[in-house]
Amino acid sequence: MGNQSHIERTAHEPRDTSLHTLTISRITQFSPTVRIFRLAIPPDDNITFLPGQWVDLYPPPEAGVTKPGGFTITSSPSAASPRRRRRHTPDPSHDPNHPLQPPVGNVEEDAKEGDEGEGKGEASAYIELAIQHSPQNPAAAYLFLPRTRLLHSPVRVRVGGSFVFPPALPPPLLSSLRKAVFVAGGMGINPLVSMLVWIGEQAAAAGGGSRWADLEVEVLYSVRDPRGGEEEQDSGAVSGSGILFLERVARLFRSGRVKGRLKLFLTGGVFAGSGAQEAERQGVVSCNGGADLVPFSRKRMTVRDVQEAVGKNKGATVIYICGVPRMTDDFVEALVSPEGFGMDQKRVLFEKWW
Repeated sequence: MGNQSHIERTAHEPRDTSLHTLTISRITQFSPTVRIFRLAIPPDDNITFLPGQWVDLYPPPEAGVTKPGGFTITSSPSAASPRRRRRHTPDPSHDPNHPLQPPVGNVEEDAKEGDEGEGKGEASAYIELAIQHSPQNPAAAYLFLPRTRLLHSPVRVRVGGSFVFPPALPPPLLSSLRKAVFVAGGMGINPLVSMLVWIGEQAAAAGGGSRWADLEVEVLYSVRDPRGGEEEQDSGAVSGSGILFLERVARLFRSGRVKGRLKLFLTGGVFAGSGAQEAERQGVVSCNGGADLVPFSRKRMTVRDVQEAVGKNKGATVIYICGVPRMTDDFVEALVSPEGFGMDQKRVLFEKWW
């Protein structure tokens, strides 16, 4: 599977039939290995998508890239619709064809992080992608050319994927849903942040009367400590600005639009297990200028952490898992196994990033 292209790995997934030509309008160098892109949508384009979907992205023909790359959309569907046109995102769970028919969008909460790039303040419709440097992926390698070569250049995209929120559950299961547990490993936060922003928008647009306004949300996010090695880790507090989308998610919880808990798991560094070092395994990450303090555990996330987040009411919970293949496979197997946690397979949704 590791040597397969994106198109080969996702051949079984639903895809839109249309290709859309968008323009690279903003590039933010979030870290040495991650760039955040905004792709501007022409006024007459009708692209729509569901929270959690991805795009097949085709660089311009002159780039010499014959196969598209697959990149998850990290913005809410609202951002794909001009602010002056639409005020509310339809709930796709009411659509009998969900998740194959994406709804039109609504206004996404403005993403404050990484806005120092070109195009600041733009109000036009766009989709956002967060892309990790990957020289073996020709499409991703193209997107790490110098910014001056990429800005204002066109790319073609096709929307696809079935890892979406709300989940495509049978009506009785969907109506009983009271909690969602989002499990992210590294870049696996990408589809989940789109879902979380969408959930927050529904509560805000409906004045608290949305079907999703009282949804309890648990976010478990595992990521390498951005400060690097153990010596650096001991030198100061962890800042959320160095962790992809953490500040955006923290703002959603602070605003009350998303109700529940956000917990971080930091990996990297060596701990011998003494009492003093054990105490250092717990802490907080300062986000948004200190307005948000996100608790973290310095350890690898485990299946037990996910089970504790689900709690006793498995019959009213859905779990979304996105991470590297081995982590995702291990978690899903343990959660749905009758000898393990025993979750209904329909309630454990997953996607792998490569």
